[in-house]
Amino acid sequence: IKLVKESFTNSEHKNFVFTSCGNNTKFHELWCDDNRNYDIYAIYYRDDKEIFDMYKNKVNYIEYRKGSKFQNFHYFYNKYPDIINKYERFFILDDDIIFNTDDINEMFKISKEYGLWICAPSYSETGKISWPHTKHEPNTLLRYTNFIEVGTGLFNKHALTNSMKYYDPILIGWGIDYLFMWVNGEHKDKYAIIDKIVCINPHDKKKKIIIEK
Repeated sequence: IKLVKESFTNSEHKNFVFTSCGNNTKFHELWCDDNRNYDIYAIYYRDDKEIFDMYKNKVNYIEYRKGSKFQNFHYFYNKYPDIINKYERFFILDDDIIFNTDDINEMFKISKEYGLWICAPSYSETGKISWPHTKHEPNTLLRYTNFIEVGTGLFNKHALTNSMKYYDPILIGWGIDYLFMWVNGEHKDKYAIIDKIVCINPHDKKKKIIIEK
C-alpha cells in the first residue's frame, strides 16, 4: 500500500467525502470543483496507474487498496484516526453517483442546519431506485425517515462513531444500512431524505455498457 498524496493538514474544512473508486466513474469531474466545502479521500481498487494519477490530482488523499466501499472506509477509519478526528460530517458515497460539487456542499449545509445524524439525497427516477421512499419528491426540502440507503449516507461524527463500533468488514453491501440505523436508535428527526438535492444512481445495465465500451 502506498500513500501518494496527503494535504489534509492544510485544510480548514470540517466536511469529509469518501469514495472507493474504480475506473467506471466520473466523480473526479463532478465532485471536485475548487468551491467545495469538503475534503475528498479516495481509495482506488483497480490497477491502472494512469487513472490513479488522474484521480490523485483531484483529491486530498488517495491510495491503492482492494475491497468494497465500507471495507475500505473501515480500514481508513482505523488506520488514520488523526484524519477522522479533524472532521465533523462524513459523506460516504458510491463512486458512480451523479451530482455535482454544489449539491454536495448543500448536503453538508442542510445536515448541519437541521442537526441530522444520517441523511441522504433523494434519487432521480431516471436512475436506479431500490427503495420507494428514496425517490425525489418535488417541492419538498426534506422528509424524516427511519431508513437511509447505504449508497449515499451522510453521517455526523456521533452516528459514524456508533456505526463503526459495530461494523464488521465481512459485510459488503446488503444489511449495512439496517445495521447503522439499528445501532443509532429510533429518532423522529435525526434521519432524513433531502429532496432539495437530487442525484442519479445509474442503472446496472448502463454501468455494464460503459465498461464494455
